[in-house]
Parts: sequence; structure tokens; C-alpha cells
Amino acid sequence: MQRWIILPVLTSALTGLTGAAIPARADDSDPTATSVTLGAAVIDPKLPGRVRVQVDYVCSVADEARSLTVSVEQKDPEDTSSIAFGSNRTAEADVICDGTPQQRQIVVQSKTTNWLPGVDAVLTATVSNIGATPPAAADAKRVALTTA
Repeated sequence: MQRWIILPVLTSALTGLTGAAIPARADDSDPTATSVTLGAAVIDPKLPGRVRVQVDYVCSVADEARSLTVSVEQKDPEDTSSIAFGSNRTAEADVICDGTPQQRQIVVQSKTTNWLPGVDAVLTATVSNIGATPPAAADAKRVALTTA
């Protein structure tokens, strides 16, 4: 048979050591928290294998590695075996993490076929800032690609 002994003295002694309650987690609405939002995606009229994706992001100051990656995938509605796909990873030195909102237009080159105007594509963006809180954020959405 087991016996459980509750020690209120130990509990109150531990609370007295800290002198205060345990601090709550950082507020998720922190304006300098790492975040990313996708905007419009426009096919380059001169080079239909390229699409320009508008990306807005913010990340706080951190001395660790950081990156911004955008990918686009589009299925041809007339040929289900044909998928245009491309991604772009921005160089670490070009990802500005200073707590202020940033806007970038990222060019994504299709690795397979040209982009199709008026056809839905899946856009994905990820910004990472190791050492920040949170260390990464992502956004994804389905949009119809347009031409300029």
C-alpha cells in the first residue's frame, strides 16, 4: 500500500524563494515577433518562367542565422502531369532583421514549365531568425497568377 504525504511547507518555501510568480509566456501580439505575409504574385511578361511574389515580413534583432524562402507550385489544369515549380532562398545578408516591417519582391524561376496566367498556384513563404522569438514563421495561400 502506498501513502502520499503532502508537504505544504515545502511548497510555500519554494514559492518564497522566487519572490514572485513565474513569468508568463511572451505575448503573441508582440509587434517585433517574427512573421511573414504573402501578397500578390505576378508573371513577368517578358520571361513567363518567372513570377514576382510580394512578401512582407518582420523579425527582431538576433545575431543568429536567418533566411527567407519563397516557393511557388502550379498545376496545369489541362495536363495533370505538368507542374510548374520553383523556389528562391534569399541570401542571409539580404534578410534584414531589425524589428521593422520589411517588403520584398522575390523572383521565383520555374524549374519545369512556364507559369500560366489566371491559373491557381500555391505560394509558400518562410522566414527564420534563429535566436529570435519565435524563431520562424510561415505563410501559405492559393492565388491565381496574373500578368503585369
